[in-house]
Amino acid sequence: TLFLFTNKRQINRKKEDTHYRLLPMAGAYNMRDLGGYRTIYGKHVKWKTFLRSDDMNKLTSTDLDYLTLLPLRTVVDFRGEAEKRAAADHLPQTVSKHIPLPIEAGNMSDIAHFDKNNLSAVMEEVYAFIVRHMQDTYKEFFRILTEKANTPLLFHCSAGKDRTGIAAALLLSALGVERDTIIEDYMLSAQHIQAKYDFITKDHPELKPLTTVRKEYLETAFRVIDKEFGGIESYLINNLEADIEKLRNLYTE
Repeated sequence: TLFLFTNKRQINRKKEDTHYRLLPMAGAYNMRDLGGYRTIYGKHVKWKTFLRSDDMNKLTSTDLDYLTLLPLRTVVDFRGEAEKRAAADHLPQTVSKHIPLPIEAGNMSDIAHFDKNNLSAVMEEVYAFIVRHMQDTYKEFFRILTEKANTPLLFHCSAGKDRTGIAAALLLSALGVERDTIIEDYMLSAQHIQAKYDFITKDHPELKPLTTVRKEYLETAFRVIDKEFGGIESYLINNLEADIEKLRNLYTE
């Protein structure tokens, strides 16, 4: 009954109803539609255009049929090579472009000191590192987004919360969604992926900061963008070469 793309009652619900963002996937925990968010220009992000997700290696045939209804055309994968080898994506037949844009865990090995007693601070440093040093990756991401023929498009990593969370935050920012709303969308991952990592946190509760999201993580990324790159619009235009006017024309209504 949560068939987001076919249930007529969905159309009449508030577009900000986050319960209906989560797609009814049997083989994924955190696949969500980014549509419906209101922009500062009084428009809304189009539904059925951008999906964010955790890994896709356990998608069932029913899940793939569901994604075929879009029809999903492009998948962007932010996982590293080892992650992809261990858990290859299951894709619907409608996907014609499966694009690797790896953000390797090894790329973050020079973060100064991993304090195991303060893993939240470690995660904040990871987010700061990504927005400082992974700009070429996200630049290519925005180049792909600018081509309407690439949509509907799904982007994902393993948990769908960090590399994907930053990508979603940047995309929604480019489309004109307010920061508070972007952080609310980001925080939905805390609900959806908890069960995925219960087997870890049950025996090692000290690792919980690594398996969830906290608003401080994304706020750190925004703080770096604001202080070091002149704000989000400057970062998008000058560092990521995002054509935000074109994106807003294409993907808001």
